[in-house]
Amino acid sequence: MPLHVIKILFRLGVLGFLLGGLCIVLGQALGLVLGDAAWVNDVATAAGPPTFITAGVTGLLAYVLSYAAPGDPEPVAEAAPEARPAEVASRPE
Repeated sequence: MPLHVIKILFRLGVLGFLLGGLCIVLGQALGLVLGDAAWVNDVATAAGPPTFITAGVTGLLAYVLSYAAPGDPEPVAEAAPEARPAEVASRPE
């Protein structure tokens, strides 16, 4: 699998498990506000497994990325040239 595809899958995985975690937390908070214990449990039961599986797969992708092309860093855009002080001519005294 090309490294580019793994990076895309990793980013999608991070987005997926962060959104899943947000759904779990907000859903359970809503259940607490409503005082409905069944709601809190149902949110964790419904959204938990897909979120945790996505987090696990994303962790494996991160492990693969840590070993992929160890000596080949990501290309960096050209930076602006470094400012250098102007040459100062000596003053005649």
